[in-house]
Amino acid sequence: LPESFKPGDLVFAKMKGFPHWPARICKSENGHKKRVPVFFFGTHQIGHLPAENIVPYVGNKMKYGSGVRIKGFTEGMWEIQNTPGFSIGSVPPELQLLCF
Repeated sequence: LPESFKPGDLVFAKMKGFPHWPARICKSENGHKKRVPVFFFGTHQIGHLPAENIVPYVGNKMKYGSGVRIKGFTEGMWEIQNTPGFSIGSVPPELQLLCF
């Protein structure tokens, strides 16, 4: 993981074709040295993104945290604010080790 991020950090992560999305940094796997693994709130998916596509949640909530009408975004904003450390049973065990 880049020095600026550590597992558990709350962030907004930007994937191509999507707005900045509420997410949490996961533990890094060996195969993704140049990418940061993130868990997306609302959709509960995992992505591996370049560090430059990730910004801290704190300080960016007003900029990225509203006005998005894509399915899962509103739920994701609720989760990052109310249950940022939650775990979910539908995530495979191997990913639970990384992201929960």
